[in-house]
Amino acid sequence: MWIQAFDAKFDGKAEPFTRTQWDQLLAEYGAITDVPALAFWQDLIVAYPEAQIVLMERDIDRWYKSFDEAVTKMMWGKWGNLLADFEGSFVGPIRDVHMRWAKDWMQVHSADEMRGAAKEKYKEYYVSVRKMVPRERSLEYTLGSGWEPLCTFLCKPVPDVEFPNINETASMQEKVSIIARRGLWTVVRRGLTLFLPVFLAFSLWKLLYS
Repeated sequence: MWIQAFDAKFDGKAEPFTRTQWDQLLAEYGAITDVPALAFWQDLIVAYPEAQIVLMERDIDRWYKSFDEAVTKMMWGKWGNLLADFEGSFVGPIRDVHMRWAKDWMQVHSADEMRGAAKEKYKEYYVSVRKMVPRERSLEYTLGSGWEPLCTFLCKPVPDVEFPNINETASMQEKVSIIARRGLWTVVRRGLTLFLPVFLAFSLWKLLYS
């Protein structure tokens, strides 16, 4: 449904999604972040007026370095795209949604264009969200602040566990690696399904007639 949402919002092929369609797409989730939902942040804020918005703006240079390593290089790399072309049931759709986000929302068509636009788009996004969202509906969260401000804002009890500390770049690269391994295994499995019977038939023929 994400591709349908992009078609409706950016190509005008249908009416933009309302809460009915978003409920169908996001019914299993209590929170969303990042791509592809990022391209629809205004629509989602309107569709869910009760939703609370957590903004976590990072140092732009540190963010850009992480973004370049974890997103730009991964999205435009030739081997990842080759795998996506061959594996159309899992890796392909993930690649296609990310490419629609890049081309429709970021309005870029290459790694160089993405690098050139990233910082301005980052700043523009935070300015736009702050203008649209009432202060009482949003939290400006700073990394390292722990559970308290987040839990207070969300009216949730503070967990009795340490706040997670994850390297974002390493985490993203691990996710990409998992996607790639699953895609490669699917390609191998399909190859075996296709060629193993041929190999067995040929081996049997050689055994019987040699």
